[in-house]
Amino acid sequence: MIPNTVFGASPPAALPRRSGLPSERGLSPRLPMERVSNAAPVGPRPLDLAPCPATPWQGAGSQPAVMVMRDHERWRVKATADSASSAIEVTLGALFQLTGLLAPDHALVSAAEGLADTGQHVGTRYDPAFQDLGDFLLSDAAADLAAAGDPDACRCYDALREWHAKAVADNAALLRGAGVDWWALQGADARRHAATDQARFDALEAMNRMLPVELRCEQLRHYVVSRWLGNWDQLNYRLENFGYTVRDGARVGMSLDFGSSGPLGFRHPQSGAMLPKADSRTAAIAQRPPSLFPIPDAFASNVVEFDAFGPDPGNLQDILGWPYGFQSESVAASFRPPVAPDPAVADTLAEMGYRLALLPHATIARVIECHWPKATAWPTPQAMAQRLVERRNALVARFDPAQIHEWIQADPARAARVRHAMADALAATLEPAAAAHGRTALERVHARLSRAD
Repeated sequence: MIPNTVFGASPPAALPRRSGLPSERGLSPRLPMERVSNAAPVGPRPLDLAPCPATPWQGAGSQPAVMVMRDHERWRVKATADSASSAIEVTLGALFQLTGLLAPDHALVSAAEGLADTGQHVGTRYDPAFQDLGDFLLSDAAADLAAAGDPDACRCYDALREWHAKAVADNAALLRGAGVDWWALQGADARRHAATDQARFDALEAMNRMLPVELRCEQLRHYVVSRWLGNWDQLNYRLENFGYTVRDGARVGMSLDFGSSGPLGFRHPQSGAMLPKADSRTAAIAQRPPSLFPIPDAFASNVVEFDAFGPDPGNLQDILGWPYGFQSESVAASFRPPVAPDPAVADTLAEMGYRLALLPHATIARVIECHWPKATAWPTPQAMAQRLVERRNALVARFDPAQIHEWIQADPARAARVRHAMADALAATLEPAAAAHGRTALERVHARLSRAD
């Protein structure tokens, strides 16, 4: 495992000492540092949605939320611990989009009907075509794709859906009898609920493993970016934080909810405040109700080795670095040695090495400058940008440059589509001058990766 470090602190003695802002010589020679502009931040102003009609949110999520109509747009607005936490989540959503993968547009919301005026909230633009992974797996469309016309596979998938339905029904009956919500169950009722909840999750995971490889590769793409951004809760225990939407008639992955990304960890059990990653290792386990299926012992016993947003997120296939990493086992298992990955999986990994390598340092820094909170409890924008570059470099260093080069040469048009998507993300996220600078830097890295040397 890679030891954790805390912003502004030195890592254990076994590792070379790092300052808050390492010198350029300490970074990968393949991905040199770029000069970062000191121009004033130009982030968008928070949205004031108080005059807009709102209705209570009825979908997934653990925090109070409303659906707001703004002209012809729909925004889901959720309450968070404080304005700083909201700003960090908005920042991480914008950083995720820089990779060219899909995440909903994020914005700070100063006020919205139906939410307490306790600070700025997080708004996400609603995509009506989005279906979270948990719901998708239970659909007839997923069953048809997983079975692919094979009668035996069809029977297997139907059995898994019945297993899931029974688990949900059994726990619903238990809750009716107990007369409390699931998180308030205690004793034998909590143990029964947890066992049945484990069966529910196991059925979903088994269905997920039956999906076609192209849909599972969408999960892998988002998993890699989640590792970069330190998003412990990549899928969620109900598989709500990732799903599929539709673009040009095809299903593509989309990630939601970045409240556990970056330096944010989990909420303090008493105060409800979001804790820095290094301070929330035990909270991640302690806050889990006994009625929810338990964290496996291998993860619970590994609490001191969690990735607390240190400079290296660790090996991609090693999910012990996240408290909730076991939820992503079906993703990591697709490329964990000694099993040779499917060619499509290997191809996707090379693509993600390419995407990460293309990310310009100055662009990462600019996004953070525009959105980061003015709060002393969190890293400075400069320190946050530096840490993300360190994490990006550590991940890219795990990819064979020859493999990335071969991936580019095998299909230059495909590589061009990736760059085009990332350039579009730059244009949507940054002011024109910064976006143009980012496109130039992106093409410069592409040229270097394309060379045979």
